[in-house]
Amino acid sequence: MNRVYLASEDSLLLRRVLQRFSGQSCLEIGSGNGGNLSVLVKSFGFVVGTDIVPPEMPLGGGEFVLADRASCFRDYTFDLVAFNPPYLPSEEVEDPAVDGGRDGVDAALAFLEEAVRVMKATGTILILLSSYNPRERIELICRKHGLTMTLEESERLFYENLAVYAIRRAPQ
Repeated sequence: MNRVYLASEDSLLLRRVLQRFSGQSCLEIGSGNGGNLSVLVKSFGFVVGTDIVPPEMPLGGGEFVLADRASCFRDYTFDLVAFNPPYLPSEEVEDPAVDGGRDGVDAALAFLEEAVRVMKATGTILILLSSYNPRERIELICRKHGLTMTLEESERLFYENLAVYAIRRAPQ
């Protein structure tokens, strides 16, 4: 089932963190109906969102590209790359909007590899993770690429903790 993911607590947490960033260019992977894009257009010159499902209503600003992640973009293009990946652990991906694979990080790992490629040398990646996800797998990819990962903001819900992490190139 392919459907646009509706904004929930996780989307709103990421949106609060996005408001702290500014720059020339921003990419949100999995932009859904564009709620985050409407925030980003206020502080970035060029804003684009990608999703595997076309938006069901007009976006709140920015451009939209029907694409899976960031394969259609050039290397070192964006100051900020943001993603609220599907993170629910699932044996099979029946709903790509929420099912994140066996331990919930398959989509996040694939995203991170592409985000590193399209992020400018001085850029930032923002990723939302759940306490259901083994963060160590994300940290391993970060170390492989010489990146640091720091907590931006977290929120405790009655069934899980949500956290937005900023990923940047380690200082030389």
